[in-house]
Amino acid sequence: MRKFAIAVALLVPFLCIAQRMPLNEEEESPFVDVAKRVMPSVVNISAEKVVKIKVPDEFQDPFFEFWKKFFPEFPKEQREKSLGSGVIITEDGFILTNNHVVSGAEKIVVKTKEKTYRNVKVVGKDPLTDLALLKIEEKDLPYSELGNSDEIEVGDWVMAIGNPFGLERTVTVGIISAKHRTGIKLPGSRAFQDFIQTDAAINPGNSGGPLVNIRGEIVGINTAIQTRGLPGNIGIGFAVPSNIAEGVLKDLMTKGKVERGYLGIYYQEVTRDMAEGLGLDRARGIIVSQVVKDSPAEKAGLEEGDIIIEFGEEEVTYSQFPFMVARTPIGEKVSVRVIRDKKTITLKVRIAKRPSEETVAEVEQEKNFWLGIEVAGLSSKEAETLGVKEKEGVLVINVQPEGAAYRYIKKGDIIKKINTEYIENIQDYNAVKKKLENSDKPIVFLVKRGEASRFITITP
Repeated sequence: MRKFAIAVALLVPFLCIAQRMPLNEEEESPFVDVAKRVMPSVVNISAEKVVKIKVPDEFQDPFFEFWKKFFPEFPKEQREKSLGSGVIITEDGFILTNNHVVSGAEKIVVKTKEKTYRNVKVVGKDPLTDLALLKIEEKDLPYSELGNSDEIEVGDWVMAIGNPFGLERTVTVGIISAKHRTGIKLPGSRAFQDFIQTDAAINPGNSGGPLVNIRGEIVGINTAIQTRGLPGNIGIGFAVPSNIAEGVLKDLMTKGKVERGYLGIYYQEVTRDMAEGLGLDRARGIIVSQVVKDSPAEKAGLEEGDIIIEFGEEEVTYSQFPFMVARTPIGEKVSVRVIRDKKTITLKVRIAKRPSEETVAEVEQEKNFWLGIEVAGLSSKEAETLGVKEKEGVLVINVQPEGAAYRYIKKGDIIKKINTEYIENIQDYNAVKKKLENSDKPIVFLVKRGEASRFITITP
C-alpha cells in the first residue's frame, strides 16, 4: 500500500503538467499567440440568394385547383441568407472561402473586425474542391499565409477560427484526427476529396474559415461536419488541405477558373478482397471500371479491368489519383503503367483539358440463380422489355434477398465481366458460374447500370 501511495505521489506532478500542456517557456498557452495573430484575418461572410420554393406534393394532384382557391398567393421563391467565414490571404484583400458559402448569391457582404464591405467581387469559384476566391478593395489588411498541409501529422494540434452561428471569430482547438478522407457526402465532387479530419469544434458558420497549425499557418479550409443526425458538433469535421487550395488559388487569381488535366475513366480502389479475387499479389493502384468514349484513355488503349499502378513516375493511390491527373499540363504525354491479365504494360496517354461538366452516371448488373442472382440473355423478352441496347453481357432479372449479391447487384444490371473472364452471352456466364460456384474466394464482377460501369466484389 505504501509503495502504491509513493507511486501516485510521484505521478501527480506529471499528470498536472500533462493537463496544462502545451505551454510555452512563459507557461502560457501557445494558442493565445496564434489566435492573436490569425483572428484579425478571419472575416464574416453573409450571402443573400433567391431560392425557388418547391410546391408541396399535396399540390401536385387533381385537387390543385381546389387548393389554389385557399392559397392564391402561394410563394414561388424566397430570399435566403447564409452565414459563413473566410480568411484574408493577401494584404490587398483576396479572401479564401468555400464555394457553397457564396454559390448562387446575388449579394455578398464581408465583415472584418474593423469594417463592413458591400462591394465584394467573386474572382472565381471551383465547385469540384468547394473553394471560392473573393476580393475586397483595401490595402494593408492583416492576412494569414498558407502552410504546407503535407507536413501535418495525425495528432498535431490545430485551431479552427470562424463565425459559428454568427458568433464572430470564435476559436476552437483540437488535433488532426485523420488525413486523406474520401468518399464523404459533402459539398463539391467526391472525385476531388482529400480531406483533413479534425476534432476541433466546427459548426454551421465555420465553413470557409481557416484551420491553422501551431505556427499560425493555414493548413486547411474548414468545409463541413458529420453529425449523424445529431443537433450539433460531434468532433468530426473536415477541411480542404492548404496544398490543394494553393493550386486552385493560382488558377483563380490568373484565369478566374480552374483548368485541369483529363484522362476519361471511371475507376475504383483495389481492395484486398478484389486483389485476391483477381489473383494479384497485393492490393494497390486503381481499377478502371469504364473508359469514356473518344477520351484520351480510349485513344491510348486503356481498357476496363486495367489496374493503374503508376502515373508518370508516381505510384498511384486512390485518394491522390484525381489530383495527379488534374495537375498534369494539358497536352502533355504521360507514361501509365497498368496490370492487364496479370502482366505489366506501359501506355502513353496525351492528357486533354477536363470538360467543364462531366456526365456522372450510375451503375448496373446480371441472370440464372447463383449467389442469389438470376440472369437472362440480352436477346430475351426481359431485355426487350427493359429496352436493353447492350450487345454483350447478361441481364440480371432477379436477385434473392438471402443471396450473397443482394446488397450489391440489382435487377436490370448487366454483367460484363467476372474476375478475368469477359461475359459476352449466357453461355459464357454459365461457364464461369460452373467454375466458381463452389469457390469461397471473393469474386469480382464488372457490371453496367445505366450508362456507367463498376467493379463489385462479392464474397460467397
